[in-house]
Amino acid sequence: MRIEHNVLYLEGKLTLNTVPAIARRLGRIRRRQLLALKSVDLSGVSRVDSCGLGLIETLRDGGYRKPLPVIRASSAVEDVINTFADKPLEVMPTEPPRGFFSDGIGSGLYAIFHMLTEGLLVAGEVFAASAMSLFIPARHRKGAISEQIVQIGARGVPIVGLLSFIIGFILALQGAVQLEQFGGTPFIADLMALAMFRELAPLLTAIIVTGRTGSAMASEIGTMQVTNEIDALRAMGIRPYEYVVGPKFIAMTVVMPMLAFLSAVIGIFSGLVVSVFVAGQPARTYIDRSLNILSVEDGLLLLIKSLLFGWAIAAIAVYSGTNVEGGAVEVGKATTNAVVTTTFVVVILNVVFSLVYVL
Repeated sequence: MRIEHNVLYLEGKLTLNTVPAIARRLGRIRRRQLLALKSVDLSGVSRVDSCGLGLIETLRDGGYRKPLPVIRASSAVEDVINTFADKPLEVMPTEPPRGFFSDGIGSGLYAIFHMLTEGLLVAGEVFAASAMSLFIPARHRKGAISEQIVQIGARGVPIVGLLSFIIGFILALQGAVQLEQFGGTPFIADLMALAMFRELAPLLTAIIVTGRTGSAMASEIGTMQVTNEIDALRAMGIRPYEYVVGPKFIAMTVVMPMLAFLSAVIGIFSGLVVSVFVAGQPARTYIDRSLNILSVEDGLLLLIKSLLFGWAIAAIAVYSGTNVEGGAVEVGKATTNAVVTTTFVVVILNVVFSLVYVL
């Protein structure tokens, strides 16, 4: 809810979960500001239930100092009001203000800011729910955490291992060709060890888990949302985040560092294959140089990166799934949005880590 130019803008969902908070905020607004209001804008409202309809009727009938006409409303909201309200909605369309910031850049920046704030709130709820699920096992289904560890971790090992070996092999092969020109073939071990631990292993693992697990998580939660399973859990007194999301988040926290470490080891092993069979270097030399170049700091970097990437995957998947409105088509869109957004966020986080580490 916001007030701009004496217009009250209501946004999001006007449901039993949100209307009380909006009513409290309206009650705290000064009398002078309420009297200055001219209209209500419902164009940003995506869903209305009986509580939301009651709030709209109160605004229209003057329950807050003076009657406020509705100047804009989405077609879905308009249909609900016309069907269930005492009097039909007489929308007075107005031309929105146009300008450099209001049309393109401003609306885009506002959408990004809104998504970030909502995403951070969801991430906080996911963290809290996961902690409750971890320390109070009764909050989730028995065996759910181990089941998710197997699903995310054990069944993801083949694809992570295969792609890590292939990419590591290509990187080592290209590096051997270039280093051989300068007599630096022994440095293949240094290249592979540092590249896999610092960059490729956590990034590659995150992208694979995003496509394999993040998409499945977003589609599962989205399907539960559109089929009202989330509401059914709340009706039974079960907290959906703790029951559904908690085990997945805990499993992601446990599995991501393991998968990233496995990816790094397999990538280094593929470099060993290239070093021995292509560059003709002794295996002992490659192993010694790999162990000597790596430090505890590199291992901690891999651990921190993989944990943050895993948390980002889970949080974005939950955010995309819980914001689904509609049917099967919207679930597909939410899944695609989750994968694209997570990939972008993971890459940006990786760039930030690289800049901080180098500088």
